[in-house]
Amino acid sequence: MIKKRSTLMKRRKIAIIIAAIAVVALGVAYFFVRDFVKTEPVTDDADGTVYYIRYRDKAYALYDTDKKTVLPTDEQYGYYVTHAGSLIEVDAETGEYEKIAVVDTVESEVQGFNSRLLMFPHIEKKNIRQLDVHNSKGSFTFVRYNLEKDKIDDSSDFIIKGSPLTAYDQELFASLYVSAGYTLTTLKIKDPIKDENGEFTEYGLVACRRVREVVDEETGEYVIDEETGKYVTEEYDYVPAYYVLTDTSGNKYKVIIGDMLVTGGGYYVQYVDMSSGSEVKRDAVYVLSADFGTTMLAAVEEFVTPALTYPMTMNTYFDVEDFFIFNKNHEATEDKDAYQAIVGFSYIDLSERENTIKASEPYVFSGFTLDGYTPSSDNINLCLQNIYTPAFSKVCKLSPGGKDLVKYGLAVEDGTDDKGNPKYKLESEHMISFNYDALDDEGKVIDTFGHVLYITAPNKDGNRYAFTEIYSVDKDGELDKLLYTLDMIVEIKAHTFEFLNWDTFDWINSSYINLNIAFCDKITLNAKNYWAEFKLDNSESDSTESISSTNLSVAAKDSAGHDKTTFSSLSVLDVNGNLWVITASEIKCYNSAGTEYKTITDAYYDYNVMKTQVRVLANPIQGADGSKVYVTADEVRVDAIDNAKDVSYVRYDTNLFRQFYKTLLYASIANSYELTDEEKDAIKNDESRLILKMTILNSEGKEMEYCFYTLTSRKAYITINGTGGFYVLTNRVNKFISDAQRFFANEMIDSTAKN
Repeated sequence: MIKKRSTLMKRRKIAIIIAAIAVVALGVAYFFVRDFVKTEPVTDDADGTVYYIRYRDKAYALYDTDKKTVLPTDEQYGYYVTHAGSLIEVDAETGEYEKIAVVDTVESEVQGFNSRLLMFPHIEKKNIRQLDVHNSKGSFTFVRYNLEKDKIDDSSDFIIKGSPLTAYDQELFASLYVSAGYTLTTLKIKDPIKDENGEFTEYGLVACRRVREVVDEETGEYVIDEETGKYVTEEYDYVPAYYVLTDTSGNKYKVIIGDMLVTGGGYYVQYVDMSSGSEVKRDAVYVLSADFGTTMLAAVEEFVTPALTYPMTMNTYFDVEDFFIFNKNHEATEDKDAYQAIVGFSYIDLSERENTIKASEPYVFSGFTLDGYTPSSDNINLCLQNIYTPAFSKVCKLSPGGKDLVKYGLAVEDGTDDKGNPKYKLESEHMISFNYDALDDEGKVIDTFGHVLYITAPNKDGNRYAFTEIYSVDKDGELDKLLYTLDMIVEIKAHTFEFLNWDTFDWINSSYINLNIAFCDKITLNAKNYWAEFKLDNSESDSTESISSTNLSVAAKDSAGHDKTTFSSLSVLDVNGNLWVITASEIKCYNSAGTEYKTITDAYYDYNVMKTQVRVLANPIQGADGSKVYVTADEVRVDAIDNAKDVSYVRYDTNLFRQFYKTLLYASIANSYELTDEEKDAIKNDESRLILKMTILNSEGKEMEYCFYTLTSRKAYITINGTGGFYVLTNRVNKFISDAQRFFANEMIDSTAKN
């Protein structure tokens, strides 16, 4: 009984498996039959390729030859596009289809990528000689040109015709010549609409009168009629854009560019055959992609690389000579210049100033501007960096004429010529001029180029317009002949020319005495009730390798009757034939052979009254002449013999003078203090206001005169070599006098103190 039940169960399992297999087979058969029934082949008449209409995802679609990939559709109507470019419409609900268009090339048409049409064969960059573009923003030409031979040359690079030295954006130009030479259409209009003259006016391919809404130039908004509330319109002459491409064989290809599709998906265009020498419009309308308009409908200025100067480098932008900034003089007359110089400076090469008076000063003020003051290197570098890498907003106009320069505030009308035509001269709110050396790869000067930059006042956005001329420079550094202009008006963002708003104080180093003490020969102070004179002698210092003032000594006297010479060094020959050399801080000893003793047994270090560590001796030196020399931290005393007068040297008095000199170095200008010429003369001629006249003579024989005049109880007007415009704090001027008196009294001097 058990065996029978087991056999029955086995039979039931087999039956279930067979039934399941049958169900699967029926399912496969169902889908196969359904797929077979709902798959219909479609033959492309253009090339005989068979495609398939299939029902998938509850809709019919046209599939590629693999029955898996849906064919792409066109942008305008959603027709399926075959590999040959034929258009086929398929009803997604019923699967019914209609062949809308079959590719059939005419004349110079060529099948391109994905069998889309090219209006004429692809012309690569290497085969393009010239490209002329005409659109609503102007006309421009790129042409291969040999500048040395001054002629069109198919082996040369492209230039912008009429502006051969102007650099341009290579990427944008690449988009232009690709668009021009590879006219891959997205659509060829079937039965395009014609006007009564047989022209394609409907697509913007013919010049005509049109109506447009008026836009306010200042606000950029449409003008509305206050009475009707409607937009104000105007008629204008519409002219379609076009371009002409000339290949290296001299063949010309012209394309007219019409309106953009309503969908924004491209532009209507028409090809013009120029092969016969005349222009014959092809009886067809095509559509090119929207990207086509970004280059063909652009202004030439959008291709131009903006420039403000002759190309500078990061390593040389600061190397300028006779850099001047001028402001327009709005009160100019025959006796007053049209421009006023605000600042002028030149760069001094490191090789010329190393180990010199100007070692730490890379710039020097030029001529009549701020003579005697020290330039602010940081601010001048910032100014020149902005000139070197300006922040451009855009190129406003390439190859500007006189009217363009006037429009942007860079020129004014200047009478008329013999024919009655207006003449123009460059004139702007600001002007910058400077000379710059162009170097070769080895750092040698190729030529010197003089620059004149014309710069306007800020526009409504705070930006400024600029135009540049490049000149040759004569042997005296003066501008000679105009070589060329940069041939463009550029708009430059506000922060680039921020230095035009600087106060005179921003151009100077507020520390107005910057002379290294090693190069100072003489200082005189002349106040109302006191005078002092300091003569510096640095001849004993060794400056062959670097600037040194180690052995400086000072001979000083004042109106109080003081007369002293500071201690520099003292040489003493002892009874054993040793030579001792004593300086303000050190003691050395040499034997008769000139060999220095490395160890001096009774020498040790101590601190003098200035809290400086110096070497001293525990015992006196026994001089060969019988004298005794005592060396302490603050004094060197020579006890003479034979009733000779003992001599005492203040060992620290040279360093005390250095502290006085630091008082001068720490002095600074507080800020600008502008006066009229009349007010300046009044101050200078009023002796009662003169606090102090100080002169400093340097080792090159140049004397600087510093005069300080009372303005208020706290402020003193300063002039350097007669040039003013600034004020200092009066207490620092008074400290010059009090610290000089402290020096003669051997009193400690705190250079940083207020008094």
